[in-house]
Amino acid sequence: PMTSDVASDRRLATTIAMLMATISVTVGDLLMSQAMRQLGPLKLASVEDWMAGKMAASFALRAFPEEVYALLWTIFGSARVWMAIGCMLIFLVLWMISLSWSDLTFVMPLTALTYVLNAILVGPVLGEQVSAMRWVGTILIAVGVALVTLEKSEDKS
Repeated sequence: PMTSDVASDRRLATTIAMLMATISVTVGDLLMSQAMRQLGPLKLASVEDWMAGKMAASFALRAFPEEVYALLWTIFGSARVWMAIGCMLIFLVLWMISLSWSDLTFVMPLTALTYVLNAILVGPVLGEQVSAMRWVGTILIAVGVALVTLEKSEDKS
């Protein structure tokens, strides 16, 4: 078993790592949203035509791979998409490190801080409006994260 000082240090390190992870994934979320807005609505015409009965399934299946390739080329040709993926990978690495230090029941709720940061930043960054109901939900999430963070529990040894 760990001493309380070691457990406290691990908890603090986990909290700091997860704060950095949360900031990173939130930046990734915002960049991805900007990238996808810039690209506009994405479509697979063969699937839409087949579902609408305008094209036989055999023709749709032949056109589908080419359309998927073009769609992926469009998405992954965006620098913002790659920046977003980079931010999300930073999150993933910090999350894995945090899981090696602390229990999932402590680490996972900290990821909910992304809801709080997104709610705060979508207005200035994306020009979105956050409704009063969403703010209430965001505050409830923040309170829940605070409760989990403040609880004393055994961390991994």
